[in-house]
Amino acid sequence: MNPGIIAITGASGLLGSALCARLAASGWRVRALSRARPASLPRGSTHHACDLPGSIDESAFEGAHAVIHAAYSMRSRGREEDRRTNLDGSARVLHLARRAKARFVFVSSVSAHDAAQGFYGQSKLAVEHTLDPERDLIIRPGLILSKEAGLFARMRRTISTTGLAPLFGGGRQIIQTIHLDDLTLAFQRALELDLTGTLTVCEPTGLTIRDLFLLTARLERRPLRIVPLPFGPAIAALRLAESLRLRLPVSSDNLLGLRSMRLTDPVESLRRLGITPRDAATSLADLLADAPRGGAAP
Repeated sequence: MNPGIIAITGASGLLGSALCARLAASGWRVRALSRARPASLPRGSTHHACDLPGSIDESAFEGAHAVIHAAYSMRSRGREEDRRTNLDGSARVLHLARRAKARFVFVSSVSAHDAAQGFYGQSKLAVEHTLDPERDLIIRPGLILSKEAGLFARMRRTISTTGLAPLFGGGRQIIQTIHLDDLTLAFQRALELDLTGTLTVCEPTGLTIRDLFLLTARLERRPLRIVPLPFGPAIAALRLAESLRLRLPVSSDNLLGLRSMRLTDPVESLRRLGITPRDAATSLADLLADAPRGGAAP
């Protein structure tokens, strides 16, 4: 697909803003949709208001060649609000893309599978089931590695501020990661190649979440103490905190997703895209190369 007009929801988020930058640089005319205007937009891009599911500037879809739906909320005031934003909101964006005869690209997750225990994975899968694999594209990223925002950035801040690594269920779960730059390249390639269906974008082998914590601390030369925690009581405690409107680095849904995490095979997807993503060690070495140093990690 040749670059044309592309609408990107969630344009103020971690992935959405990175996609705006990548695709604008490769020749796309970007229409950035988000609740609040991003602090900066690529030259030539325009901002359009989008507060799903009810409020959306429909003019952003007029003449669009493609729509990337990256907007997703999991840290609002309650599950019903998340359901309206994510499920009803996705249906609204899909309807507008269909009306504009635009290509629809949905940002899903490797946590979207039939055995998913968390609402995040379950809801992503529910949206996937509304799409047509012959005309739509679903991209399932692994854990996005970025030091700016997202779940990994919150994990990193926990290491930096507390020196503790809370490991749930022994920390033996395999996490498959993807560097933010490699992920945006995958979207660019998928659009250029006019791919459809489902693509899994992450490193093939992964590493345990325990090793991810230890590697991060070692690269930042931070001392780290492992704190083992059982899933059940931790989920109950987080649900109590959430009922009191307390914001913590992880949510009960994060833990449910982690508990049902499973290894996925991205090799065929990566072959179709023609990319070789960095593994976690290489990604973290790149991201944390200029990180401030603390005391030596044990």
